[in-house]
Amino acid sequence: MFRNEFLDTVWEKGRVDIEELAVLLNTTADMIIAEADVCAAKGWIRVLDSLIMATPLTDSAYAKEGFYL
Repeated sequence: MFRNEFLDTVWEKGRVDIEELAVLLNTTADMIIAEADVCAAKGWIRVLDSLIMATPLTDSAYAKEGFYL
């Protein structure tokens, strides 16, 4: 469920600071960084310093992993 919220928020914002995303998702920056690393490795997002950016794959990531089954 956290990944859904994470990807959905990144997609809606387009780009978001790690600290801001942590506040929006009511979690820690460390948790956001860990999730960002996993999602970036799959190409769903890009991470540049403290900025997380959506990619064209961000929105389609749900279907690939079957998150909404």
